[in-house]
This record gives sequence, C-alpha cells and structure tokens, in this order.
Amino acid sequence: MQGSSGISGFFCIDKPRGWTSSDVVAVLRGALSKSVGYKVKVGHMGTLDPMATGVLPVAAGKATRLFDVLMNKSKGYAARMAFGYETDTLDIEGEVSERTDILPTVAQIKAAITGFTGEIEQIPPIYSAKSVGGVKAYKLARSGAEIQMRPVKVNIFSLTLDSVNGGKNYDDADKVSEIAFTVECGGGTYIRSLCRDIALACGSLGTMTELKRTYSGCFTLENAVGIEEAKANPQANIIPVITALSGIYDIEELAQNDIKKFTNGIPVRTARADGDVLVTIDGKEYAVAHCSGGIMKARINLW
Repeated sequence: MQGSSGISGFFCIDKPRGWTSSDVVAVLRGALSKSVGYKVKVGHMGTLDPMATGVLPVAAGKATRLFDVLMNKSKGYAARMAFGYETDTLDIEGEVSERTDILPTVAQIKAAITGFTGEIEQIPPIYSAKSVGGVKAYKLARSGAEIQMRPVKVNIFSLTLDSVNGGKNYDDADKVSEIAFTVECGGGTYIRSLCRDIALACGSLGTMTELKRTYSGCFTLENAVGIEEAKANPQANIIPVITALSGIYDIEELAQNDIKKFTNGIPVRTARADGDVLVTIDGKEYAVAHCSGGIMKARINLW
C-alpha cells in the first residue's frame, strides 16, 4: 500500500530451492526501491534454509514493525527424510557424518512420532541461524569451532505420516528407508532437528531430504508468487497490511475524538474483549493495540 508515509505491506514469496532468505530480501529491496524511487526497508519474517522451498513472507516499510507478532504464528511444512545416515547439517546437502544399517519399521515410526507433539525440547542444528554468544551458529560451525547447542522448547501442533518408501500403502513395511510427513508447529521449530530426533527415537539415524513450507501464519502457498514475478512488478505484488492482518485480528475503527490520545500513548475505552486488535482510521491500518478490561492501548504503531 502506498500512503503519505511511504509504501508498506507484505510479499508472500514461493521461495525456490537454492536461494537464501537474504537473497530474496536483497532482490525485493532493490526492485521495490527502484520502483518507488526511494530506499525501502525490507526484511523476511522467518528464515527458510537454502534447500527449502515454499512460503517466505517478506515485509516492506512499516510492516517490518510487525515482525515480533507475526513470527510467533503457526507454520506448516511438508517434509521428506531418509533413514540410515546423518549429515553434519542434518539435511541432504551436508557431509555424511555417520551411517547405520538399522532401518526402522512402520510400527516404530508411528510410535515415535506420537512423542513429538505438544511442547517438546529440541536441540537446534549447529548449521543454523541460531545465535550462540552473539554469533550465528552456522558461522561458528564453518570456522571449525566446537559448538554446544542448548535445547529450546518448541510447540508441535500436529505431525502426520503421509508416505513410506515412496508409497501410501505401508502398513506391512518392516524396513523403512524414507518417509514423508506433514507438520504444523510454532515459530522456532527446526524440521531438520525433528527428522534427526524421529530417527533416533526409532534406534536409527535420519536426515531431511526435502522441505516445503506450506504456510506461515496468514501467508499460504495459494497466495504466494515467484521471486521473478515479484521482482518484475513489486508494487502490484504487495499485500496491504490490512489485508494480511484482517485474517488474524479483529478490526477496531478508532473514533475521531480518540485519535490524539491514542497516538500520544494514552489508553482509550473500548467494548472489545481482551486481546489484540488491528486499529484503523478511515479504514486504513494505524496500529496493533492490546485491549484489556475495557481499555485499549497501542502496542505497535503503524503511523
């Protein structure tokens, strides 16, 4: 959306394999800044590994202020993993670090995945953007430094086995070399770590071989565009903030006589139930606010 204070909104990119999330941001920043005639702040809303494909939300302008509220939204993935070996990066693009002849049965896999739903502890990969002492872990790993990654708590809402050894009729498989599964999870979950842990729970080793993010919060594959399409016509592919957030928050139109108080950080009265809302003025996004006990106060300003 182009307003008096500049363009603001989101791209929903279907990231191709081989691109880093930063690559995508750099291309969009350049294309959008050239299109509008001034430098626009652009940032992605959750890293996708280079080998992964699928939904990468990218914010532009004041929409970048919404990073914290959108990063915690649920995400969906379709993944594939192989059993029998593990790599240093926990995906197929890494160097094989260990092998085993032990392959799990379907029964073992089904039993194992039941233990990976709800709130669980997970150790992030050493080759990740996780910060270790203020430095990204993958930079330390590439330098040869020994890294001790600390477990973190993540939420996995659902984990579904989709296919075994390339097929869906798998109840009698007693040696499984690969599986495909879908997962819905909270922010901060590493699917590479999940693949490793599923294999270990089965007494084997495992490595992620494919990953596609199917959605991230309100951003889905259905409304995603390719990077080349977005680059060619960036302004036409910007999703307005109000369009994106209306599927997450109720909308509260701010009364004219409350604008000055609200803008100055003074709480105003509201009939809304407790929780966050998207505040608008004349139908345009103005802030994300928190309502509590009949009082509404700005949480993130978009003015």
